[in-house]
Amino acid sequence: MKIIRIKFKKGDQVKYVSHIEMMNTFMRACRRCDLDVTYTAGFNPGMRMVFALPLPVGLTSQCEYVDIWFNKDYMCEYVVEMLKQSLPKGFEPVNAYYVEKSDLMEDVGSARYGFTVVCSGDLKKALKKLQSMESAFVEKSNNKGPVDIIPMIYKIDVHDGSHFSLLCKAGAKGNLHPRLVLKALNIYAGVEVEEKGIDREELFLKVLQ
Repeated sequence: MKIIRIKFKKGDQVKYVSHIEMMNTFMRACRRCDLDVTYTAGFNPGMRMVFALPLPVGLTSQCEYVDIWFNKDYMCEYVVEMLKQSLPKGFEPVNAYYVEKSDLMEDVGSARYGFTVVCSGDLKKALKKLQSMESAFVEKSNNKGPVDIIPMIYKIDVHDGSHFSLLCKAGAKGNLHPRLVLKALNIYAGVEVEEKGIDREELFLKVLQ
């Protein structure tokens, strides 16, 4: 049995596909191209595959990861090619490599997001003000109370009046939802920021090829 880690992109065409729907899409693709995927045991066996950090609905990504267990000793390039032929447009496998064990969620340490926004004021000054704060509590959408986002922000780079990138904490031991940064700007920086697009540019893993 082999575990293959596949890196793939999630484009505009499928950015509103939820995490659960994406999992089902990959399972259907594996069946469609007749890949011999290992199944779990129990009353409801399912294909053994684990995805990395779930991507919020409405975001695109250049760097999603999935670990898939195979009964056959496939070449990584073959699996990538088969999935390219079977996945819907918008899901684009990039490359793949073998891993000895799968701790994909634990392997995620940080993430970088690229933002396209419309800002009512000076975006650079607003972000600088946010970064200078000792704390910035923002209410999460899951009603679990406010969270301080400042300790989870590692770096912000402003490219122009509409674009900036964010390097932040991500993974099982703490994860910053990128939209909370926009909420914080609206609350603390005295500007109104409208989201036009957010792209996960990179997931940084402990185990890479």
